[in-house]
Parts: sequence; structure tokens; C-alpha cells
Amino acid sequence: MMTIDALPPAISAADTDEYPTSQNGITRKVTRAQILAGVQPAFALGANALLGNPGPGVGGAQAIGIGANLSLANGVLSAAAAPYSVPALGAGIAPQPGDLVPLGQNGGNVAVPYAQFMQNIATLPNISASGMVAVANGATASRTLGEFLEDSVSVESFGAKGDGVTDDTAAINAALASGRPLRFGPKTYLLTGQWTPNTASAVLLGAPGQTILRRGAQSTGDAWISISSAAFYAAGIIFDANATITTDSWAVLVTPACTKAVFETCVFTGAGGPTMGSGLVIQASDPESVQYEIRDCEAYGNAIHGIWVQAVMGVAITGTRAHDNGSYGIVIDYTDPNFLQKLHLCLVANCRAWNNQRGISIGNFNQSNTTPPVWGNANPDALAILVANNICHDNSDYGIAVAGQALAVTGNMLVDNGANGAGLLANTAYSLIGNNTIVWLSGTAPYGIDSGGAIHGDIVGNFISGAAIGINPGGSENMRVSRNRIQGSTLWAIQVNNVETDGHGNNFGISCTNLTISDNWIGFSQGGGIVLRDGPENVVIRNNRFMGTGAATIAQCLTAATDSVLISGNSWNDTALLTINPLASGSGPQTLVFPDIADEVMITTVTGPIASMVSSSQYAMAGAIGFVRVIEGGANYTEATVAIGGPGSGASAIAFIRNGAIIGIALTNAGSGYGAIGASIPVTISGDGTGAAATAYVSAPLPTGRRLRTRCNEAVVFTRVGSAPFQENWTLFDLTVPANSDVEWTVTYGAWRAGIVPLGGYFAFPGDGSVTFGSVNGGDVRLHPNGAGVLRITSDAAPEGVISTIGTGSPEGVIAAPPGSDYRNLAGGVGSTFWVKQTGTAATGWVAVA
Repeated sequence: MMTIDALPPAISAADTDEYPTSQNGITRKVTRAQILAGVQPAFALGANALLGNPGPGVGGAQAIGIGANLSLANGVLSAAAAPYSVPALGAGIAPQPGDLVPLGQNGGNVAVPYAQFMQNIATLPNISASGMVAVANGATASRTLGEFLEDSVSVESFGAKGDGVTDDTAAINAALASGRPLRFGPKTYLLTGQWTPNTASAVLLGAPGQTILRRGAQSTGDAWISISSAAFYAAGIIFDANATITTDSWAVLVTPACTKAVFETCVFTGAGGPTMGSGLVIQASDPESVQYEIRDCEAYGNAIHGIWVQAVMGVAITGTRAHDNGSYGIVIDYTDPNFLQKLHLCLVANCRAWNNQRGISIGNFNQSNTTPPVWGNANPDALAILVANNICHDNSDYGIAVAGQALAVTGNMLVDNGANGAGLLANTAYSLIGNNTIVWLSGTAPYGIDSGGAIHGDIVGNFISGAAIGINPGGSENMRVSRNRIQGSTLWAIQVNNVETDGHGNNFGISCTNLTISDNWIGFSQGGGIVLRDGPENVVIRNNRFMGTGAATIAQCLTAATDSVLISGNSWNDTALLTINPLASGSGPQTLVFPDIADEVMITTVTGPIASMVSSSQYAMAGAIGFVRVIEGGANYTEATVAIGGPGSGASAIAFIRNGAIIGIALTNAGSGYGAIGASIPVTISGDGTGAAATAYVSAPLPTGRRLRTRCNEAVVFTRVGSAPFQENWTLFDLTVPANSDVEWTVTYGAWRAGIVPLGGYFAFPGDGSVTFGSVNGGDVRLHPNGAGVLRITSDAAPEGVISTIGTGSPEGVIAAPPGSDYRNLAGGVGSTFWVKQTGTAATGWVAVA
């Protein structure tokens, strides 16, 4: 068989040349042109050229040149250095979230949206963003993130765990040493005491209500946290001293080294220990001036006090809640036995305190600063302090208790406090207790305001409802109790003891004097209005409105066991006219018993002369000892016994001693049978001192200056002789007051004196222009010119008139008189007794006519 290799070679080849081919099992012919159809011809390429199609569609291959930064050598296409020049690119805009970022990923090239690219950067570890800059909202300057983070540091950055188990003390110390404010998360951090921040400044920032610093242990020192940094700020921290740790140590203590401290939205709780267990204590630093603020904080569940501020000058506690503490909620007090360190210029305002012994307590009444105490206003510990607009409720002893000088306690709401004491205790000097609301919605207390032993101050504008005794200003000096509304008292609205005590017999060192009780609204259905006990002196009871309901009577308004009280302008149930008639006792001498508060009564009916005028409390105490007045205090007494003499029996009393002298005597039993109202009874004082003297009084003498106007609807006779208390008048006889007239009585030296007396019994005005001179009780009508004066009868027509005179002997040449005058010779004699002047105006011209 002929093979292709055996064929002779062709001279040339053309497109028309034919070739055998097999198509679908049949041998056919095909030309060269048909075979090569669709096959590109060979290309001739120059040096450094590539083959390709640069056009947009399908086409023949073309040569492509090699651009800058590329080279083709030995069949290899290579890029020169820096083949991609960013500066050569065109300007763009800020990347948008949808822009693509090229990446090599898993051996391939991919594009990632810019937003996704930036989001995933945050997932990469160990990427430092410190150098990135930002502008704080509202600011203008940009700062790096590292600079922002320098503003405060997280304690976790120094290894704190905040898991409530790990001791984070070392980490917190390291963070504090950075000098930056410390940030705490919403966690519990264990902190071992004593921890002592002592950097120039320390700042603790937490999440309010969530960040807890808890005492894990107390290994050293006398405080869990002892703040010694010059400036300290804490916000949003719960300081939990861990109540299971009962070591007697301070919880959070601000030492004098810290002169500026602010606590804001912090909580102090869990402090234990029998003497130091207070949540927050600010240590005494007076006389240095400091700046301390406690704002919107809370203190609860502490063994002693919630917040205790010792002797400092300048602390403000506002918006803070103190509750369920063992002793006091908020206390500002210090006891310096050297009387040097005091509390000055402090503020407690807009706070709440409940379920403590005392809600808010300022200062103390211990003038000796010793134990046992000596009560009094000397050496006050608290000076110039404002306690305003606080709400205190359900505290067992006192809602608010204050003692000191220049205090203002105003606008507070005190509710259901003081089951064992008072709503407000105010042993103050030169202070204002004003515009407080003191009420009991359930239960009661012994006192609304207990201000025993106060001096030089005002108790004004308070609203008191529901206490057994509304206000107690007993044992006080120079006090004013004014414009208060007192209602619902079960004992007395206002009680005044001459000498006040603490209930255990320890007296307050002064007896009551210069007390004004005025312009108060006093309502009661039981008990009474005002009581004065044991002879307080220089008391004024003026313009008070007494309002009684139920079975209450006007006699309950005032009981005055003293001889030193001025009473005027008071009213009973706004009655314009009090009708008080003498007690009926036949036609004999009558007794007029007038209400103690009255300074004016109307008498409408009498059956006999009035021989006695006494107040209702005098009448009620008749025959009994009303009070004992100390005349001389004596000296060197440490104990004394009082014995009351006189005709009665059963009276007993105790003496109050201060600085060796008897300052007052209090009755313990009034006895009976001691005689007439106002009578003085001898008193014997025995003891280890000398010189004390006192006098007891039956009931009470009439107080000097006491006024009573009696308005008489019918003629009333006031007996002089035999009256008791004595009723004196200028006639020196019994005084008859005609109907429809008044007489005003004023007490002088224990007796009534008729000052403004109607003269209807002596002068009568018939109504026709005439006047009648008369007498009463069979008395004479006397005309008595004084000295050289004469009885002259004149008229409008003859104003010079005539005279009528008397003398001894002849008037001739002796008595000058106008004609018509007469003269009576008291020596008598027939023809020389009665003389008439006939001529002239000189001393001659007299003629004897009988």
C-alpha cells in the first residue's frame, strides 16, 4: 500500500489543494482553505511586545506594548521597583461604607466593603488605637484616644477582678498610684483595710447603685478606709463595710489631712463595732477651714451612726437618706473636753431620715463635756448651723435634736417621731426654731418641741399636732413662743416648769424667766392649754387663741402657779364677751372666780357684795401649796432637803442645785389646809451648804401688774374691809359700781386696786344739764379747798363770783372778798358767827349778821 511518505513532495501548496477527510463514515475531499478557515494566521511580533486583543469585542490578536515599570526578557514579564504609585492616582473622596478594599484571602484576590473592613479591625488582638484622635461631643479640640484614656483609668487595667471573691486591694493601690481618677465597673471589689488614699487627690468613679467596694478583711489600722488625700471625690460607690466584720474600727474615715472631700450618690452601710461603727465619719479638724460635701448619698444598716461629722468648719449634707442605723441617721457633733474644737457653718438640708434613734442630731447639751454630763448652754459645741427642709419620720427618740448656739431649724417635716422623746429637741441659745411641721399620724410622743433649758431664742410659726405636750420651754431664759399652732395635745399645749430636768433628776442649770407666750393658736378637747409650774418669773401670756371642743372649758386654758405673769388679750373660742358671775352664796359676801386667761369679764347677776376675786387656778389650788419661791440660793450645797411649815400638812418638795446654789424648788405634793389664797408659808432648807432661803405660797398670790376689767350690768359692790385678796380703792370704803359701768382692777403688792373707777355713786347727771354730787353708804359730801384756796361761786354773767370761807375769829381786815361773799367763824359766839361782805373788794366791809 502506498504511504504518504512514499509520495513525491509537492512543489507548493495552495488554498485550492484538496485533502481526503472522513465525514460521518464517508470519505470526502476538503480544500486547504476549508481546513484553515477560523484559524488565525501566524503573527510577526517585534521585541518587547505581547499578543492580545485590546478591543472591546472579539477580533484578531494584536500586539500589545509593555508600559512603564515592566520588562520582557527571556520570555519573562517582570515589574520594576515601585510599579504602583499612589501619588499618581487621581484624587478621591472619603471612603464610603460600600467602597471595596482589595485583600488577598486564601490565596486569592477579594474585595471587602469598607464598612465591613473597619468593623473587623476591632476583633484583632493587640491593635493599639492610642494614637487615634477624636473630638469630644461639644468640644472643639481633638485629642488622641490615649489622652482621653488618661482622664481616668479602670482598675481592671491594673488587675482588679471585681468578682466579689478576689482581693483587689493591690490592683486598686496600683491604679491609685497612677495619679488618675479610678473607674469601677458595676461589680463588687474586695478591699482589705486599712486602705489609705494619700495621694494629692483621689477620685473614685462608679456606677451608682451597682459598684460596691466591700471590706474583705480588716488586717491593720483603726479604719477600713482612711482618706488622707488632700482632695477626695467619690461618686456612685457603695461603701460596704461588711457587717460580718465586728472589729471596732471606723468604716470610711475622712481625716484632717483631707481638706476637700465630696461624696456624691454614694452609699455607706455595714459598719460594725460598738463605738466606731458609723458608715461615714469626718474627723475633727477645727479650726482649719475645710470644704466637705455629701450630696444625694445614703447611709443605712450601720451599728452606730449613718453619717457622723465631728468638729469641722464647713460641711454641707444635702439630699441624703439615712435610715435603719443603730443610733443616729445624720449627726454633727463633737465633745472636746478642752472646749476648743467646735462645729461651725454647717448645713443639713433636703435630707430624709427614718428608723434611727435620732433622725438628725446637731451638737450636744453637755456643757462640761464630761461623763456624767452637766447639762447647760455654756460651752456650746455647735455654732451657726442650718437644718432646713428635711423629712424625718419614725425615729424612736427624736426626729431632729439640736443643741448649740446660732442654730436655725426651719421648714422641716417631722412625722411619727419620738415615741421615747420628742418630734424636735431644741436645747439652744440665740437660735430660731421656726415653721416646722411636727405631726403624728399614728401613735404619739411626750413632746412636740422640747426646748427645756433654751435661752435667747424664738420658737415661732410651727405646726404641732398630736403630742402629749405640744411645746416645752421650761427652765428657759428670754425665750419667745409665738405664732405656733398647737392642737390635739393630750396633756398640755405648752408646759413651763420653772427648772427643767432630763427626766432623771439632772437639772439644766437655770430657772425660767422672761418668757413670752403670744399669738399662738391652741386647740384641745382634753388636757389643757398652758401650765406654769413652780413659779417661773416674768412670763407674758398675750393674744393667744384658745379653741376648745367637746367637754373642754375655759378653765383648762391656763393654770398659773406663779406670782409673776402678765396676762392680756387672750380669747376662748373667739368669744367677744365672757360672762362670769360670782359664785352664789346667799346674800353675803361673794367670790368671783374668773378664768386665768381673762383680762375682762362681764357681771350680769349678783346676790351680794363681792369680797374676793381669784382666778380659776387659784381657786382650784385653795388651801394647797402652789409653788415655792427661792429667795436666796446659798452656797456650797451638794444636797439639800426642803421642809414646808405652816398650818397644813402633806406638802413636799425637792431642791435643784447648780454650782452649789439652790436654783429652784419643785413641788412633789401640794398638801392641803395651808390657809388663805396667796398666804406665805415658811420653808426650811437643810443640807451641806449654807444661806439658802425660800417661801412657799398657798395656791398663788395675785401677780403684780395683773389687770382685770369688770363690766357690770347691774350695780355691784366690791367690799374693801374683809376682802381677800384685798380690794383697795381711792375712797377707802366699799366701792359701789353703778349698773352699765366698768371698773379696771390692777394688782399691786398682792392686792387689787381699782384704777379706772366709775363715779356714778358720787356724781349724777340727770340729763337736763344739771349735775348732782352725792355720797354712798351714809357718807358726807365734802368741799375741801386746799391751802389758801376758797370755795368760789361764779356764773357766766359774773365770772369773778363770790367766795364762801371759814376760819376762826373776825374776817374784818383779814379776808379780801367781793361783796356778797360769806364767812363762818368757827369760834362761834352770838352776833359774831356768820359774816357777810357788804362793800368793797378789800379786806374791809364785813358785817356780822348772826
